[in-house]
Amino acid sequence: MMLYKDDSKNVLDRVEDLLQRMTLKEKIAQLFGMVNLGQVDPIQNVKENFKDGVGTLSFLNSSQTGDTKKDMETLYQIQKFFVEGTRLGIPVLAHNEGIAGAQIPGATTFPQSMNIASTWEPELARKMGEVVKKQLMAFGLRAVHSPLFDLGRDPRWGRIGETYGEDPYLVAQMGTAYVKGVQGNHEVMAAAKHFVGYGNTEGGRNGGEQQISDRKLYDTYCFPFEAAIHEGNVMGIMNSYGILNEQAVSTSKWLLTDVLREKLGFSGLVVADYGSISHANARYRVAESQKETAIMALKAGMDVEQPNNTCYRFLEEAVESGEIEMKYIDQSVRRVLETKFKLGLFENPYRIGDFNVETGKKEYQNLSQEIAEKSVVMVKNDNNILPLTKKLKIALIGPSAHNSLNFFGGYSSVGTADTSNSDFDRSQDDNFIKIAYDTVISEHRDMLKSRGIVFDQQPSPEQKEAIIAMLKENRSNSSSNKEYKSPEEFLKKYYPSCNTVKEVLEQEFGQENILYAEGCHIGKHIKGGIDEVKNVVQQADIVIAVLGGKESMRASDATAGENKDNANINLEKPQLEMMDEVFQLNKPVISIIVDGRPLAIPSISKNSKAVLYSWLPAQNGAQALSNIITGKRNPSGKLPATIVKDKGQIPMYHSRLPFFVDINEWSEYIDHEMNTPLYSFGHGLSYTTFEYSNLDLNKEVPTDGALEVSFKIKNTGQQQGDEVVQLYIRDCFSDIVRPVKQLVGFAKVSLDVNEEKEVNFTLDMRQLAFHNKDMKQVVEPGKMVLYVGASSEDIRLHDTFDILGEEMIVPRKVFSSKVTIKE
Repeated sequence: MMLYKDDSKNVLDRVEDLLQRMTLKEKIAQLFGMVNLGQVDPIQNVKENFKDGVGTLSFLNSSQTGDTKKDMETLYQIQKFFVEGTRLGIPVLAHNEGIAGAQIPGATTFPQSMNIASTWEPELARKMGEVVKKQLMAFGLRAVHSPLFDLGRDPRWGRIGETYGEDPYLVAQMGTAYVKGVQGNHEVMAAAKHFVGYGNTEGGRNGGEQQISDRKLYDTYCFPFEAAIHEGNVMGIMNSYGILNEQAVSTSKWLLTDVLREKLGFSGLVVADYGSISHANARYRVAESQKETAIMALKAGMDVEQPNNTCYRFLEEAVESGEIEMKYIDQSVRRVLETKFKLGLFENPYRIGDFNVETGKKEYQNLSQEIAEKSVVMVKNDNNILPLTKKLKIALIGPSAHNSLNFFGGYSSVGTADTSNSDFDRSQDDNFIKIAYDTVISEHRDMLKSRGIVFDQQPSPEQKEAIIAMLKENRSNSSSNKEYKSPEEFLKKYYPSCNTVKEVLEQEFGQENILYAEGCHIGKHIKGGIDEVKNVVQQADIVIAVLGGKESMRASDATAGENKDNANINLEKPQLEMMDEVFQLNKPVISIIVDGRPLAIPSISKNSKAVLYSWLPAQNGAQALSNIITGKRNPSGKLPATIVKDKGQIPMYHSRLPFFVDINEWSEYIDHEMNTPLYSFGHGLSYTTFEYSNLDLNKEVPTDGALEVSFKIKNTGQQQGDEVVQLYIRDCFSDIVRPVKQLVGFAKVSLDVNEEKEVNFTLDMRQLAFHNKDMKQVVEPGKMVLYVGASSEDIRLHDTFDILGEEMIVPRKVFSSKVTIKE
């Protein structure tokens, strides 16, 4: 037996043994990916075009037909070719997505990341990750391009709903927990993304320009990734699209090697976000050719081009011409092989588990519903109008009242049901041609080759005409290879128990008590719609308005999603006009916002008696909302992002730097209403009340010591409830300007009526380390203020303590505080 095939041997020894057996072609083949998409015969395609192997395989929803047995067999046969049909038998690393569940028809769908963050329960993120892991493995997939460690601070950005919110500590806690769950014991490779600063682009423009100082980069934007590396042992990192400090991220040695590997200590695999390497050439113009781009990217530390080999196909020529040294090829190939060995792919390259059994487990659906319920954030509840009794006539209105498609994130299986060759706006033919054509010639060359279209840099005029004709045909028959014809049919076929709010409330209150009128679409009026709404409202005791947008990469009515940034951060105009008419009827209104983005809804908030943010609650979202509204579940969600009043306030986040004497001052706009947010980070109401007391902490802590904090919390209301207690720190005077409040700990405490518990935090001072004027990471002595709150603004307890001793240089931060809860 060859050493690399002996699983009793050390992984690194196996890597070196295999590496020395590989030809240059075989090595370079491990440095790019392939897409199972659009080939007439996918198995024949790999046999003809990937004889030397390949590094990764894209097998997203767009690669699948919806016939699970057929799709799993296709994946099996592709893998079988690489294992049995290539000279060295190196398996391919097939990947999928997972922030809202595995992107596979029938896989359990979960509320998206903003929901997970709103629970403030990392354990739920871990449990969700475990489910995603099991379902991916049972399908035959061993890598997931999730989760996002980006900070969500701009609601104009179409992908903010995919993040865990605005705060580095919260993002680190939730994301790292998910990584631990989805990776298990080196069972699946998670790819933490998007390194780095992706959500910080100017204007909220996806993949655009970012300007971040080194200190802000290290202490804020890198913090969640660094936590994932050292606490989560994340195996993969995916780069950010865009430009950071005038450098194209995909070809930046500074970011991918100097920062990621040398500064943060990452030693795993860096995989490219789709097409991001070619962007350095085609968009950002930092290289004159695809070959030069490939050389720059590989030297920078980009191990694998994805989804194909648009640029890395020139690496063989570059090595032979002496334009790049062999050491760079070997370095990245080692990382690819080490990852595959660690995952056990050489021993178990195929399915592990039964997909139908895994997707049929009721406990997974229950977990999805639990996350949905615990993520609902009640930001307003005047006069305790909620929960509702059953003695009411309810006018149910709004575009999401009887439409459960809007409950799903753009990266969920449902949200990607209609993705195909590329993601484009089907309502604009010119835009379709431009985006689809550019994508196909850069990212799907192997598919074109299988159809006899081969070219070097650009297609010939005749080839371009043929490609455009093919795209138009595919557009008109985009679901021809699918087991379904539309997202609506997809939802009904694979998630038949997914009900709408209307259907669930009719079951709960009786059909005769639910008076329904849609009123308007998300962004369009319905003829006579407002009159219908006014009619049902006038007959009702109370109004439930289910409002919001739609997150999708392709839907013509999408208000958010990848490549769907939106300068409007309020509801779309038809919904606002409808609600203006409703409010004039003077009936009590409960507004539910179904949207991935933290929408600014000042008029809705002002005029509604209760407001709930449900985010994107997935397949059991309607039942979760019903349970909250009726009081079967007590809301416990807290905002993971600041809700602003107007886009002119952006950015507005709780950990801002102080520039006024009063810690609560945010700005000095002429319009005084714009000087504070609509709802603060960490805010969220309950049907019960909580009393905080007995704060105790050690008043002096050495720079190399730990702060011990304890306090009591009591349920002083009339029903059981969960409270998220939040711990913040302020550095009173420091070498450089520090945030007004830095989140350093949190815990969810469950309390029965009149029950009291003691909460204890241990905070290592290394968690407070920052980069000083000399860019040394230090713990600095001085006076600190500790705040204990129900939100970043609702502070219930506070005290001061002093850090004593000499300034201490810290090689690596501590990323988490410890918490215990005593009865």
